Amino acid sequence: MKREGLRLLVTAALFAAITAVFTAFVKVPIGTNGGYLHFGDSMIYLAACLLPFPYGLGAAAVGGALADVMAGAAAWALPTALIKACNTLPFLLAARRGERKILTRRTVLLPVLSGIITVGGYWVAETLLYGMAAATASIPFSVIQAVGSAALFYCAALMLDRVSFQRFMKG
Repeated sequence: MKREGLRLLVTAALFAAITAVFTAFVKVPIGTNGGYLHFGDSMIYLAACLLPFPYGLGAAAVGGALADVMAGAAAWALPTALIKACNTLPFLLAARRGERKILTRRTVLLPVLSGIITVGGYWVAETLLYGMAAATASIPFSVIQAVGSAALFYCAALMLDRVSFQRFMKG
């Protein structure tokens, strides 16, 4: 049992690191307030599909917050940690562990729900930091971010399913 916990912890740490890199360094600047398109959310979706609670949630929160610190936006670390943790909730509530596939009828709409959480969460955070007008103006860019991450998640999930990646996660 201790070995399983350690394996999950190490896997969650790996997902946190991948999320941080895909967020902080693989990005395209867009919109106002220094926003950018990144693919870190797609790694959060994969972590939430592959890891049980609380490991997927922890990987998302730590990876997102670490990305903000590394990208020079430490003021966003706490809001991001909260939003990214919430991003995993649709996956953690709907996904079934032990399935042979990552992309299933159950998981196909989850990036959309998570994207709505991202858009709403950052709208609230930006409203508090910059005011409602600026936050509302950035919604289209948040939607672009969510769509880009969903697309990469679908591609990655299909590729990982093709090589039966789930069997490697069982340890």
